[in-house]
Amino acid sequence: MAKIFKHRTDVPYFDYKDFKTLQRYVDQYGKIETRKKTGLTESQQRHLAVAIKRARHIALLPFVATA
Repeated sequence: MAKIFKHRTDVPYFDYKDFKTLQRYVDQYGKIETRKKTGLTESQQRHLAVAIKRARHIALLPFVATA
């Protein structure tokens, strides 16, 4: 499996309102990509997960993809 990003991300902070950036880290089924694919550090991955979950709760991102 190839990483989504070959090097560190250019985003210093994951904002839940920036759903365009967060969509890059969600697969076609609506699941958050793993650290192996994203290439993020542990703390960045945790911040990413929190931002995605917040965006889902205010309906900026879907919880699951439609089939």
